Amino acid sequence: MSALKQFRSSSSSEEDHKYLTMDEKKRKRMISNRESARRSRMKKQKIVEDLTNDASRLKNDNNDIVGKIDSITEKYMMFAVENNDLRTQAVKLTERLRLWLDHLLS
Repeated sequence: MSALKQFRSSSSSEEDHKYLTMDEKKRKRMISNRESARRSRMKKQKIVEDLTNDASRLKNDNNDIVGKIDSITEKYMMFAVENNDLRTQAVKLTERLRLWLDHLLS
């Protein structure tokens, strides 16, 4: 009987060690999983911050471009008006020149 007790005792000790080892592995795995989750959250936060910064920069760039387009459009309109005035003057001067030449030749 003492051999049976000794067997049970050593078997029980092995089981205890096995459970302690499993608990240690489980604890390490939990710590590892938490660290991995923390890194994942930090990475996601960095990505969100980068995208937010990119969005702000692109909005500012877009506003700058819209401002330049407005400025160029305004200048274009001024030049178009001036160009029309010059064409009108050219037509009037051409007509005056033709009349003057006709008067000289007649």
